Amino acid sequence: MLQSMIFCDSNAVRSTFQLFQIHVDGRAAELQPVRFGRYVASFSMHFGITRTSDGGLMTRSRYWSCICGPLFLSLLAVAPDHLPAGAKKIVLIAGKKSHGPVGNGIHDYPWSVKLIKVMLDNSNVAERVHVEYYLDGWPHDEKTLEDADAIMVISDGRDGGLFAEAPHFSSPAHTQLIARQMRRGCGFLTFHFSTFAPDAHAKEILDWSGGYFDWETDGKRKWYSAITTKAADVVPATPGHPILRGVGRFSLREEFYYNIRFEPSDRALVPIWTVPALHGRIDKGDVVAWARERADGGRGFGTTCGHFYNNWKNDNFRRMILNAIVWAAKVEVPSSGVTARFYTHAELTAALAGVEGTKRALVDDRRTGR
Repeated sequence: MLQSMIFCDSNAVRSTFQLFQIHVDGRAAELQPVRFGRYVASFSMHFGITRTSDGGLMTRSRYWSCICGPLFLSLLAVAPDHLPAGAKKIVLIAGKKSHGPVGNGIHDYPWSVKLIKVMLDNSNVAERVHVEYYLDGWPHDEKTLEDADAIMVISDGRDGGLFAEAPHFSSPAHTQLIARQMRRGCGFLTFHFSTFAPDAHAKEILDWSGGYFDWETDGKRKWYSAITTKAADVVPATPGHPILRGVGRFSLREEFYYNIRFEPSDRALVPIWTVPALHGRIDKGDVVAWARERADGGRGFGTTCGHFYNNWKNDNFRRMILNAIVWAAKVEVPSSGVTARFYTHAELTAALAGVEGTKRALVDDRRTGR
């Protein structure tokens, strides 16, 4: 007869409580997460379950009297599901899909933020970050940005009279709100089209992230920056930087933006990726990803890559972006980089079902056969 009980793995009593439900048939047990809305509980039990060599759990019927006996169940804590001590909050903001229908693999902003959320939640830094994502171009409750450690925007940017302004520049109120977060040291990241910015906001974006796609000259749509689509080698520009841990040289087919506008005298700016085949301007014209540590203590990052959704399947591309996000949030990047696999749309949809706020979107690779 199948029976159920609540169990808290002793190995999980670290900065957070991890709660599981064990379904026991008298011989074997299987761990499954149990969700209690905004609350988690930790229980102390002694019931003779041991872990087998393949990672499974085993129990024997002689322990059932202990398991079922209420005297052996002591409630230690019930607390709000707040961030664990030291965990960093990352907010991902996606603009509306552009450049064709959903699923065409181009400018798939909503799918990209869903993927980043699930990758980080199942990565080797999962316990050090809590990730929120928003699909409508801006959080429904702006207060969530007030305690964010890093904010990433994946969206369109205005190109003269074409497309919409990136969310952080779409209104004075949005710009002022982001500026407040920057002053307290929050990280800020732009990705592909969201690197576009008008000259009126050059001062802000050069401070926040270090660079931008400059489409404007004397108030007109006359590009200083440039775009080309090609397959080319992407080269780590500053190998000792934490964002490049575990990242090597590789080839990528991408719509590269280049000749990015940087402040020539900015000593805080660090090139991360270059593409020599672009033959851009002499001074950083081939740079397609960069990082900056601001005077206020915050960290900024930008990359012009990200046009093709399929590039997330590339290990180097995926790792560098994830490294950049956690670095911007002031999480120590692992020596081999942030490790997370690519997830299909079906896996993302299943993992995110019922997940709100910073609640983790877990994927059980044992069930998927990986």
